[in-house]
Amino acid sequence: MTKRSELSAAQRAIIAALGQHAAYGYRASTAVVNQLNEQIDHFSQELAAKLSERLDDLTQAEMQAFTAGKYTTSRLKALKAEIDGWAVALDQAIQAEWASSSLALAGYEFTYMKDLLSQVFDDVPKVKKTPMQVLQAAMEKPVTGKLVKDMLAKIVPDQKERLFATLRQGIAAGQTTPEIIRALRGTKALNYKDGIVQAAKYEVERFVRTCRNHIANGAYDQTYEALGVSHVVRVASLEGRTCKACAALDGNVYKTDEPKPPATLHPNCRCQYAPSFDGKIIGNRPYMRALKVSKRDGSIRFRALKDMTAKQRQDAGLKVGQVNANTSYSKWFANQDAAFQKEWLGPKRYKLYTEGQYTLGRFIDPKTGYQYNLDELRQRDVETFRQIFGE
Repeated sequence: MTKRSELSAAQRAIIAALGQHAAYGYRASTAVVNQLNEQIDHFSQELAAKLSERLDDLTQAEMQAFTAGKYTTSRLKALKAEIDGWAVALDQAIQAEWASSSLALAGYEFTYMKDLLSQVFDDVPKVKKTPMQVLQAAMEKPVTGKLVKDMLAKIVPDQKERLFATLRQGIAAGQTTPEIIRALRGTKALNYKDGIVQAAKYEVERFVRTCRNHIANGAYDQTYEALGVSHVVRVASLEGRTCKACAALDGNVYKTDEPKPPATLHPNCRCQYAPSFDGKIIGNRPYMRALKVSKRDGSIRFRALKDMTAKQRQDAGLKVGQVNANTSYSKWFANQDAAFQKEWLGPKRYKLYTEGQYTLGRFIDPKTGYQYNLDELRQRDVETFRQIFGE
């Protein structure tokens, strides 16, 4: 084989492996989320039972004191102690699960990328790093502008504050104890997804998916640096859930040692930097094109493929397939129909895209990934807005 054909074969193998690995990684994140949700349910169920007893024992004067944030009697102090104890136990459970799973992830991802490159190249240097070294390096870099440890430390205190607010609001409104407990836990009819405990689950899921992606990408960065990879290419998901910033940056090639937008650009980001040889990625990449569908609560959202009925798939215009790996999101998007483009962009941006010859990159700051709002776009392109919108 020629050198170029050898590089092409290597790139195809890496892209195919990374695509499959990303799917496995998402499932692994789901497993961690499920484990933490079980912990949240367990501690919250225990707390609800204890609060029911404590609230029933309070006098009217004690209820007024509680709403004012005063814990002057033994019963009020005991009530506060139950909530404080719940927060400590839940925080310890979340911290322990994260410490274990993140350390395992860091070591695994570093080894995975090193082994993957070793399978397609004969001269990969031997590099040894402990999982803790890989994890610490990733933890020292911010994700969405915040440090992982600070994000982790805020989860339970935020939920504790929300819990106190719900209790005070319920008492002040004259709700019964069962009504207050339902506000905390939710109702069985809605699978307990309508209580404030669900907010904790959403927060935990967002943290886990965001920070695990950040740690995985941090492990890849360290592998690329150690093995002398010179260029990386940004890879986003070709689907409707992908944000405009990630879509605009998709396919951009950078030197590994130059400043670039972080791989994990926003909460729940799934983007990666893949190794790039001669500035390209080769092979195929999957896509999923679908419109949002109506849900039982009246909202219009994307649904997981496995949760969609045949009619919902038809209504959503679902299409699944593969395109050449060098097809950027912008190129893929240009080949989608008007309904998908308009839903994804929104009506005004769609009008700019079609009538103002705006590329997807025009909506985004190329250095930071910041998405310009319509007022900022109007200030940048006064004449274009005047011609298209009469403004």
